[in-house]
Amino acid sequence: MRSSVRLITSALVLVSAVGNPVVLFSAQQGAGQVDEARRLLVEASHLVKDLPEDQQPSAVANIAGQLTRAADLPDALATIRLLKKKDDQARATGSISWQLAHAGNSIQALALVDSIDDVQIKDANYETLAVLLAQQGELARALQIAHRRKDSFGVAYTLVLIANQPARVKDLSGAREALSEAIDISNQGVEEDPARVTFLTQIAATQAKIGDLGAAFRTVDQFSAIAHQYKGPQGKGLLLQSLASTQAQIGDVVGAQRTVAEIPSGDNSDLALMAISEEQAKHGLMKDALETAGLVSNRAFKSSTLRQIVIARGTHGTLHDAHEAIDLMSEPAERAETIATLALEQAVNENTSASATLQSASELTTATASHASGRTLEFIAVTQAVLGDFAGAQQIVQNMAEPKSRVWPLWNITSLLAEAGRTEEALALAESQDSTYPKAYSLLGTAQGILIRVEAEREAARKQ
Repeated sequence: MRSSVRLITSALVLVSAVGNPVVLFSAQQGAGQVDEARRLLVEASHLVKDLPEDQQPSAVANIAGQLTRAADLPDALATIRLLKKKDDQARATGSISWQLAHAGNSIQALALVDSIDDVQIKDANYETLAVLLAQQGELARALQIAHRRKDSFGVAYTLVLIANQPARVKDLSGAREALSEAIDISNQGVEEDPARVTFLTQIAATQAKIGDLGAAFRTVDQFSAIAHQYKGPQGKGLLLQSLASTQAQIGDVVGAQRTVAEIPSGDNSDLALMAISEEQAKHGLMKDALETAGLVSNRAFKSSTLRQIVIARGTHGTLHDAHEAIDLMSEPAERAETIATLALEQAVNENTSASATLQSASELTTATASHASGRTLEFIAVTQAVLGDFAGAQQIVQNMAEPKSRVWPLWNITSLLAEAGRTEEALALAESQDSTYPKAYSLLGTAQGILIRVEAEREAARKQ
């Protein structure tokens, strides 16, 4: 269940990175269920023309991706052709190529990307495939695809993303080589465009992530030397802010604090303080994190910092761990949304405190009903579904007046219902929608849940 929730809580605009272990199902593997999923996806595709125009590309991408997953490539390609603009078709093609590659058919996936005319869109899909293959442990293949990009700086960026997958690459020497090449490309690029120097901070963060702290500190030192050469607003502002944020990220909080002292008060200083505070919270230094957050002058930035502290402490702890940060939030509605977000994070991460956190979010939302955001109710509904309270989740959704506000929670709820074997309930929920937009995503969610369930059954049979 956890993987499916992570998939569809991220956004409605997913094109390539649509998560979940994937197989292209054969006729013998849950054939009846897969056929039902295909039928629902085709039905959803017929509703695309009636969706808000700005939402059609993401809907097509998601439907086409699941059709590909269900081994229905012809209908997947036909769905993409529903889009009027060639660029939108090209972007949506990425969902098909991603599913193919994730299922082990990288040759066909690459051929599909090669067929895209727009160079920028093609390069973006090369990047996606390269990262996916790195996650699957195919480092050499990933590097080959990265070098298909036309822009050298784009190649460097993709190399960093590849190296950023150490848990699955399991080839730290290869990751280090990729980063070394990225640094060489970056150094050449800085000569042409000094603004690109901030790319070194991404390299340093990745070096730290894979455990190469010595290299990370050297890269930060290199960036620091360049940043301090700029005496104007850019050097004292953006570059030093990037430096401080990266220092915090690689664990050099003291160095980050020294750098912040060099930055004039304002947004750049606040952004650096945010990075320091969030890093302190990740390591359980709540007093330090809250003190740093208190130095942030921009109200919106301060709220965001407190929210990140809550998530960092609460996801792998309890609501109590995050309570000090919540109490510093000035608006009750803001507190309610933050607690609801935490409840969902806890539920997805199977934290036993999720139910208690959800109860707190529900109570605060009820108390601030006139000010509560619609997003808060969406988080609460989805969390209830993750925890198995489908009736409660559906009740919240039914009370949402705006069709667009029902889309995201219904996508989750129907997927989770179908994954749990309650497909008829998911279908009834989809059919009860009187608006095309939430109905299309309810059908998509139901089909997706069916495919997740079939995959789980296939895995269980394989292990027997």
